[in-house]
Amino acid sequence: MKKLLIFGGSGFFGKSIADYGINKKLIKHKINEIYFVSRSKILKKKKFKHIKITYIRKSIIDIKVIPEVDYIIYCIKNNNIKISDNYFNCFYKLLKNLTKKPKILFTSSGAVYGKNKIKKTENTPIDYKKINALTGYKKKYALEKVFIENKFKELGKLDFDVSVARCFNFLGKHILNSNQAVGDMISDGLNKKTITLNTSDNVYRGYMNADDLVNWLIIILKKSNKNCPIFNVGSDKAINLRLLGKKIAKIFNKKIKLKKIKKLNIDYYVPSINKAKKILKLKISINLNDSLNSFIK
Repeated sequence: MKKLLIFGGSGFFGKSIADYGINKKLIKHKINEIYFVSRSKILKKKKFKHIKITYIRKSIIDIKVIPEVDYIIYCIKNNNIKISDNYFNCFYKLLKNLTKKPKILFTSSGAVYGKNKIKKTENTPIDYKKINALTGYKKKYALEKVFIENKFKELGKLDFDVSVARCFNFLGKHILNSNQAVGDMISDGLNKKTITLNTSDNVYRGYMNADDLVNWLIIILKKSNKNCPIFNVGSDKAINLRLLGKKIAKIFNKKIKLKKIKKLNIDYYVPSINKAKKILKLKISINLNDSLNSFIK
């Protein structure tokens, strides 16, 4: 059986991986032990029969040594390049002290493609003009992800087995209270409120279920190598947020409040996942309707 270490485990990814393990689904990947590097605890205290979970309750800059593991997922989230560079340098120092080299996955973002109106493939060169077309937090976030991606590519040149997952949008119980439109609309439904969509843009998204997300991440992680393969992770089934809002309203039997749309302002954030399907034989097993209906079960 294998051991997995996660940096930045208190967010959506870390919590979803923990759930996946608790629900016995990591067993098929022969993983039975997870270490979480996170200053906040991921789950409430309970006994887990099928997986061992250990918390390292420190910031990455305060850790002197990490356990010997088979796999590492690095999903520390930041939008400040200087801070991220410091975190990565701390991470690299920890790696150098290990007896054996684990396989490593960096969870990047589809934001690195910048502002687009079509699905992007992993072979699409980074276009800084399209990143600079973003504004505020989104722009800083995209630039930080590109910067750290390049750091992980350098790890490959240093004889580490690494990979990059460019992640898009996901659905799971930890999406609630995430300040994302879909999470806010589902929260409205759960709280028996009118479903409210606050954007007036023409927004398109694709949503992958959290269980599919974790399965994909683990498979990509296991295929890590010194060439640092990059894969898009997400659903390629685009849906307009207005239609998604109506679906959510129907599920909760509530009314929906929509802003008037600006038809010329298109926000399209949906990946091409043909590479993952072709090379890794990955597929989406849980569709959007099933993901949404899981919130009312």
